[in-house]
Amino acid sequence: MARGQRDGWRMRHLWREANRNVFSRHSRLLLLLCFGVFTAAGASAFAAYQWASFTDALAVSALHGRNTIAFQSADVTAPAEIDRGSCEALIAQPGVVHAGGVSLIRSATFAQLGPAVQVYAASPTLLPQLAVADVVVGRELGFTGDGRLLLMPDGSTLVAAEGREEPAGLNLGSAVAVPMTPTQKTVERCVVTLDRFVDATEATPRISSSLRASGGAVAASSEFSESTDPVDAFVNRPDRYLPVVLGVLCGIVGLGMNRFRSSDIASYRFSGTTVRSMFLLLFFEQSLLAGCFAAAGSLALAFIPGFFVQPSAQIPWVLAGAAAWLIVATANVLHSRGDPSSLSKDR
Repeated sequence: MARGQRDGWRMRHLWREANRNVFSRHSRLLLLLCFGVFTAAGASAFAAYQWASFTDALAVSALHGRNTIAFQSADVTAPAEIDRGSCEALIAQPGVVHAGGVSLIRSATFAQLGPAVQVYAASPTLLPQLAVADVVVGRELGFTGDGRLLLMPDGSTLVAAEGREEPAGLNLGSAVAVPMTPTQKTVERCVVTLDRFVDATEATPRISSSLRASGGAVAASSEFSESTDPVDAFVNRPDRYLPVVLGVLCGIVGLGMNRFRSSDIASYRFSGTTVRSMFLLLFFEQSLLAGCFAAAGSLALAFIPGFFVQPSAQIPWVLAGAAAWLIVATANVLHSRGDPSSLSKDR
């Protein structure tokens, strides 16, 4: 007979016995099963809450000008002329969402908007609405609805679109924007909006090196400053280890519960179960519990829609928690090696 089968236990028998010990309605491990399932699902729900709070904070800071960079003359006495083509080409760079030029044309009186309304020429790559409308009216001017006709100062009418809530730094909320003419080759200001996860401090030198300008020097500015990178702080938050901590906790609770199953373990040992088979049986029980932990955490992510860009990014942490549970469960070898007579007395 093979060395691993001297007591008659085969692997499939051990798995079957572990399944009965865990999922039987009279099982002492049901409490640990429920605890593991609820903690894993709770950890996933907490991670979803953290992600929602984080993305909401990024959205608010974006409206205040975070990751919106304006390139313009460093000295008003020596104005710089930025090449329009190089500015609009920035949209092809990694991490850039919108990029384009903005130039002030004049202030004018609009019958529907009022007097002294500033009119800017803007690139469609900066304001995508200019690709489908003749003019974009800032939200602060009270012109609501897309596709309405706007009476221009020269008496003509153009199809207008209502401006979106633009970030600080673009400064078109109380202005009218029209497309740049094909003959306009330079712009006064080049505005770039970066993806919310991009580090603007690192990206600015790379972007500015791609701009071409003549005249004075060009400087980058932003109306929003932050002392720490919120994305880096979120990625390195201590709470991301919560599933691992919970996995270790569940493993310790499992060891404690097996400590109070001494009489059951003694029964197995008295019936001829070897130390090896006893350890495998206890380990298989904890493996089933850890598997339920991982499944509960992963399924919770699947049933929390709309929170994660990539729910799979959180699943490795849930699996790491299950792995931590199994690592702790290897300490069950101490229970397996116990003397059957002593175990039967230890109630």
